[in-house]
Amino acid sequence: MCSIAGAVNGGNVERMLEIQAHRAPDESGVYRGPGIELGMGRLKILDLKSEGLCPYREDGLVLSYNGEIYNYIELRRELRGLGWRFRTTSDIEVLLKCWRQWGVRMFDKLNGMFAFALYDSRKKKLILARDIAGEKPLYYYARGDRFLFASEAKAFNGQVALTPRRDRFFDVFQHCRVTTLWRDVYEIPAAHYLSCDLATGERKLRPYWEFKKRSINLKTAREELEALLVDAIKIRTRSDVPYGLYYSGGIDSTLISALFNFRHKFYFDDARNWKANFYNEIEKVVWHLDFPVGSLSAYPLWKLAEMAGKQVKVVLSGEGADELFGGYVRYLPIAREYEMNKKYPSYQYLFNKFYSPYIDGFSRITARSDDVEFVREQVKPYFAMFDDPISAMGFADFKLVMPSLLQMGDRMAGAFGIENRCPFLDRRVIEFGFSLPPELKINGLDQKVILRNILLRRGLAAPLRFEKSGLSIRFNKWLGRKDWDRGVYVSLLKDKWDKIYRQRRGWAGAISWSAQRSSRSISRIGQRAMTPRSAPGRASRRDRT
Repeated sequence: MCSIAGAVNGGNVERMLEIQAHRAPDESGVYRGPGIELGMGRLKILDLKSEGLCPYREDGLVLSYNGEIYNYIELRRELRGLGWRFRTTSDIEVLLKCWRQWGVRMFDKLNGMFAFALYDSRKKKLILARDIAGEKPLYYYARGDRFLFASEAKAFNGQVALTPRRDRFFDVFQHCRVTTLWRDVYEIPAAHYLSCDLATGERKLRPYWEFKKRSINLKTAREELEALLVDAIKIRTRSDVPYGLYYSGGIDSTLISALFNFRHKFYFDDARNWKANFYNEIEKVVWHLDFPVGSLSAYPLWKLAEMAGKQVKVVLSGEGADELFGGYVRYLPIAREYEMNKKYPSYQYLFNKFYSPYIDGFSRITARSDDVEFVREQVKPYFAMFDDPISAMGFADFKLVMPSLLQMGDRMAGAFGIENRCPFLDRRVIEFGFSLPPELKINGLDQKVILRNILLRRGLAAPLRFEKSGLSIRFNKWLGRKDWDRGVYVSLLKDKWDKIYRQRRGWAGAISWSAQRSSRSISRIGQRAMTPRSAPGRASRRDRT
């Protein structure tokens, strides 16, 4: 977990790093060049000793980076075979040398979660990029010739005049995606990179990954997935600091726990009465979120991160399994319709009198407002990609809904200076999962069929008997209500967000929440400002032999 901050044509990057110091408490630095500043804060997880990593500089390139390249050891071995030499054991040096060797083609080789800013001081070009799933955040502000970017949007506050805006996507999905609640503030979309030419002011956003179905031997699919997950977990425990697991006892965390022995496990008990603490902490939660998320998981993730932060710097969790392997209960009505249409094709004319098209039913289930047509427009490309609605629903959620889960996971972990890693979001597992036939995901009322089979083969049947329940709090029960409507909860979050960010009341207090948790890093902000002539770790082209 690190922080990124940068400014083109003016901006206080040191201040932007300070606001994000909670997520990067160990080290920070700023590069300054003509018309640009590039900053990085660091949470030390790999290579605790090397200097000059924050940001990393080599051969006229400057790299500010947040995340982990999990296959960095394998990539370093490949690069050494091509003649490259290394002065550190960090993944950031590997990432920069990957760029020098392959350019944008390196994205095909990276297996990790990342957001980075790479500046070429010779060509005056800047690249901003995010990982395939969007695990690591990267926002930017663009208006006229002013251009700012940061890991957390709150870093723009005080740098530019931020104007609130109504966002249709937020109104329908109850979270932001690409566009935000501030005018001129955007996210780099997952699996994209933004190239910026500082000389001309031209900016181009391009995708570097699009899903392509791969072949799977169905006779050995369970064994192949198990092997992929074992390795995905293994490379996510590459760490020079302690790590643990968010453990709920459900299918996903039980499987991760079965495939790797974790010393530290952290559990949130939703049966406890969290009401008083929730109301005491909710403004801090909202401040760290950047933008409200209409999920009841934010506070439980806050408490989990608070617990974990006392013992570890890295936690693994099960995000992504529901999207990849058909785990959401709301998929079942459409999945049953699909099964009936397959089994009784001659009766479809009768079923159509009762059921609506798959995309219409999914749009109604997914929409959190009356604007169902907007949801239909958003999910339509994903239903066109697949022959079955189960895969289409999962991929639509992967692209449109999962960003809110990753936002909560990243911000709540970052609030306590720890890093969250998700084995199910390994690029190999993603490509495997969305290539599976639907019957290995949902069969009757059984979901995550292939994951269930792995657990059964290991004698772990207990999690399969429980009713699925998400990470949540009993908010409506506190209000004396029996339904699960989130309207009151979302209104509370929006009111708190308005108080903190729009009305600016509580802003100074919000900064102090971060500062109290990150006093070490704030004291170091500005200690090491790098210029083209003074930066340590500068390398020449001769480091390639």
